[in-house]
Amino acid sequence: MILSMGIIAKDVIASVSSTQPKRRSVFKILNSTSGDMGKMGLKNIIQGDFQNYVSPFFLLDEFGPMELQAGAPFRVDAHPHAGIIPTTYLLKGNAHHRDSMDNDFEYHEGDFIQFTSGSGALHMEETGEELYRNGGAFHGFQGWLNIPPQLKHSVPNASHMKKENIALVERDNVKISVILGEVFGVKSSMQLLMPVIYWHARMKKDSSIELPIPVAQNVFIYLQEGAIKINDTHFISSGQAVLFERDGDTILINASEDASVMVFGGEVNNAPYVASGPFVLNTEKEIEQAYEDFRQGKFGDLNKTNGKKR
Repeated sequence: MILSMGIIAKDVIASVSSTQPKRRSVFKILNSTSGDMGKMGLKNIIQGDFQNYVSPFFLLDEFGPMELQAGAPFRVDAHPHAGIIPTTYLLKGNAHHRDSMDNDFEYHEGDFIQFTSGSGALHMEETGEELYRNGGAFHGFQGWLNIPPQLKHSVPNASHMKKENIALVERDNVKISVILGEVFGVKSSMQLLMPVIYWHARMKKDSSIELPIPVAQNVFIYLQEGAIKINDTHFISSGQAVLFERDGDTILINASEDASVMVFGGEVNNAPYVASGPFVLNTEKEIEQAYEDFRQGKFGDLNKTNGKKR
């Protein structure tokens, strides 16, 4: 009887220990690099590399902060994409999006937009009417999500999520905007073609948070502002990104000062791809076809998508 009770106790202990959270190991710490897009200063975070650790994110930049004068717009004329989902999350300012699917919207501080280019479409981006009239700060994140191979040629679409519609988690001096994905049972209302993690954590000095991460998904963080420590072992400064192995289901973040932490990741996409300019597709033949379709106007009307310039 004692022996059998001992066996039962060991089984219970094993069962409990197997469900205990395990922190992910740090794979690599990256320093963002300086770049530009016309007159816009960028911090390049991800540039198509380390896909086994950062996909579905293919490219990721922090743009600004920069001060724009009234009457001096920043604009990227209508251009094509295929096979990716360009996204923008605004920290400051306002912007204007127009695309070849007849979407036309202004978005503001705290808003998020996605443009699923799929089989091919056009879009134009510029500073919004309010920023154009009054001037002010312009700052945010632009990222490209790599669409899985079997969904590359999906029907294009775009959507805009306002700040007030972004789900919020608040606990222990930490606020997390759940832009995409789910954390602590709170789920974003925006659905994409694949699972994506896109959270913005604002942490007060001396606060901490242990974030649950789906075991099979990638996760990486970017410290936009402040100073933090990861898993009690790695000190991170602003402008640095931390990539993780998929060997656990949590990451621990401690803020040594007020911090703005971006958490990214999602479904792993290690499929072969071909990238050329604004296209990320499966084969060279598909790239050639995308350029031909664009030249033939199959992605939409450039003049209509551009609209009237200020």
